[in-house]
Amino acid sequence: MHVSLPPCGLYRTTEALPGKEQWVRENLLVYFHNHSQQGPPLLLLPAANAHNRWSFHEKGYLIREPAYVSTLTPLKPEGLYVLGERIHISRDEFIPEATLVQLGYTRGADPILFLARFEGSGIQFPSSGLKCTSEIFGLLDEVNFRTPDYGDDGMH
Repeated sequence: MHVSLPPCGLYRTTEALPGKEQWVRENLLVYFHNHSQQGPPLLLLPAANAHNRWSFHEKGYLIREPAYVSTLTPLKPEGLYVLGERIHISRDEFIPEATLVQLGYTRGADPILFLARFEGSGIQFPSSGLKCTSEIFGLLDEVNFRTPDYGDDGMH
């Protein structure tokens, strides 16, 4: 029987990978590939973070038990979004609707919002942001543009 696999992309592990528990533990940001040269799906671990975006190790961990895939929680792609509504940070502080933000993640797959600011003729994002929960995903609207050398997910 052929198991239908989710799309390639960012996921949070909710369980350790059987047989690789020391390296692929629960609550970890991973890049899931629904294909590999060996055949089974593959998990890649975060290698480095630059400009609030993760790069992933080239070598990963094969998922040998098909049921494990269902334990992965999909995450929104890293990138630029605008807030669909204002977000209250505290009783007196909020981030206005339509604010440009960059979505990133901690190594533990917790979302982080980096708030855009103008500097000269450009838009800059700070290296530190606001740690959120996945509830924020419903408030983020995609910013629809691409640069010529950038694919849909940066991995294919």
